Amino acid sequence: MFLSQIRAFNPVRSRVRVRILFHNRLVMDSIPQELIDSIIDNVPKSSLPSCSLVARRWRQKSQQRLLDTLYFPSEDAMNRWCTDIPQDSDGISSYVRHVKIQDIVCWDEPTLFSRMLGNLSSLTGLSLYQTEIPDEFPGHISRGEFGKGITTLHFWFPYCTVATITSIILSLPDLKELSVQAFGLTSEEPLPTYSVTSRREPLHSLELQGNVDEIGEALAKSRFISNCLSLAVHIPDVGQLLMLSSETLVKLELYGV
Repeated sequence: MFLSQIRAFNPVRSRVRVRILFHNRLVMDSIPQELIDSIIDNVPKSSLPSCSLVARRWRQKSQQRLLDTLYFPSEDAMNRWCTDIPQDSDGISSYVRHVKIQDIVCWDEPTLFSRMLGNLSSLTGLSLYQTEIPDEFPGHISRGEFGKGITTLHFWFPYCTVATITSIILSLPDLKELSVQAFGLTSEEPLPTYSVTSRREPLHSLELQGNVDEIGEALAKSRFISNCLSLAVHIPDVGQLLMLSSETLVKLELYGV
């Protein structure tokens, strides 16, 4: 029995195997980081967890792609994210670029919404689908607590007033793509007033659909212009419609205007 165990161990084969593994590690370490990033950018998203386990140099880029977009279908899911994930400016939270929130009709803890967004230092996109927008949210943006990097904003059937949505839009300094699809928005509060003398850079695209007449009017008065317009809303004053168009307008879609 003992002799058979000795024969089973082949030191020559073991040294060859160790040498091959060591050689593979050297090859992996010699790959330029730019090439690794390019590979990770082109693999299916389902393969990213496996990519993150290849080597330490693969991990960060894989996690960045994997966490590029966060989707919260419930308040409980958002609460787990805020509880389980370290909320530091250089950690995993900094990988998030876009947040999608859906079907939170009424918040049990309204402050959770602003707290979560405030910890995402690299956020550039926000999409809200059939979700309540807490009353204090526009105030956080106007005070500069977050929102500076947001360039893409999409509202779809939000649960709030016209004044709340308009305040959010007008307070985002870097906004480039805006889409508002809303029906049944209330006008219980007066619309915010902004100086029409402050001219903004043209939006890349602007889409308004539904009961958003007052939002379109507020955007026109606040010098919001866009290179691409898609409107399915009645704006009584043709002049206001023209004010939403930039001098370099490249696309115009009108439905029922």
